Amino acid sequence: MQINNTSFPYGQQGFQRSQDKLDQASQKVANASTQTLAQNSTQPNTRYGSPIQDGLIDAKSSELEAKANAKVIEASDKTIGRLIDITV
Repeated sequence: MQINNTSFPYGQQGFQRSQDKLDQASQKVANASTQTLAQNSTQPNTRYGSPIQDGLIDAKSSELEAKANAKVIEASDKTIGRLIDITV
């Protein structure tokens, strides 16, 4: 009997994307912290006020996304375990 579990790969992909997003956010904070205050105030491409704030908010967002994707992976794992227990 073949058991297809389509939610597990989606959870893995989402988790990988959240890790990539965290890497980008960390790089943004690191870059912003090496600049002077005067340079930060002239950058118009910030969403939340400053590049450091953007990076920290993006980092928190990626943390929440990772937790949600980890729950998808955990639920998928439990579902497969239950199906295997039932069919054996």
